[in-house]
Amino acid sequence: MSSRNPAPLRSDLSVADALRAMLQITRPQNCLITCASVLMGGWLGVHALPAPLWIAALSAAAVMAGGNALNDLWDLETDRVNHPHRPLPSNRLSPRAATIECIVLMVLGLSLSLFLPPEAIATAVVACGCLVAYNRRLKHIPLAGNLAVSLLCGLAFFYGGFAVGAPLPAAVPALFATIYHLGREILKDAQDIHGDSIAPGETLPLRWGPASSCRLAAGVYALLILLTPVPYILDLYGLPYLILVCLLDVLLVCFMFSVLRVPDTRRLRKVNRFLKVGMMLGLLAILAGTL
Repeated sequence: MSSRNPAPLRSDLSVADALRAMLQITRPQNCLITCASVLMGGWLGVHALPAPLWIAALSAAAVMAGGNALNDLWDLETDRVNHPHRPLPSNRLSPRAATIECIVLMVLGLSLSLFLPPEAIATAVVACGCLVAYNRRLKHIPLAGNLAVSLLCGLAFFYGGFAVGAPLPAAVPALFATIYHLGREILKDAQDIHGDSIAPGETLPLRWGPASSCRLAAGVYALLILLTPVPYILDLYGLPYLILVCLLDVLLVCFMFSVLRVPDTRRLRKVNRFLKVGMMLGLLAILAGTL
């Protein structure tokens, strides 16, 4: 999982620096989005936030955090090129410490799922298995890794629904989240093409080229834009949803035109950063449309 010849930890690190590195490797922003997705998936079913739903949200956040640590462990060599500021390539955290953190977080996430219905337990187990499969093999197969991560992001909504015994209302945000993340994952691979070129296997941008991959990502977002009005047309969500989701669609159109230009790393990194904001806007649109 780690580098064969790991560099020693920096000698100027304080305890606070080490704790910061342990937090950073979990990518807390992603964990918060996962937590919010689970809460939304359950809330849509019962319009309440009961204790099992909070347990599911914490469980999913822990699994996500462990999966992010695992990703950094197995991507250490490519991250030296793509993301040298991350805790492991910058020698602010040791692979051994990251391994322990990964195991503890995943075990914690699975343990919390035991307080939930059987369907939720099965979902947590599947999520952990997919994260391991993704990091071990799938991310080196064009599109397979992108689809795996995207489906996991959609599954977070169903996890919340299973926790409260009402999974069906989570279907719409789960579908939208899967499509949204598929486009983002393709763009992330285009952003990381230089480091990924030294890894075994290949990503979609390595096979097709970054320009073609960005066109595919733009096509994915075009599909999403076409689908977003459907819940309003079917009277599933109200007018506030339509207003906010139209704002998101305008942002997505801007992103599409941006990535269809010369897809340089700096532009792709900026687009991916704004796409995180788009996730929260999408969640807010659904919440507003169901109040």
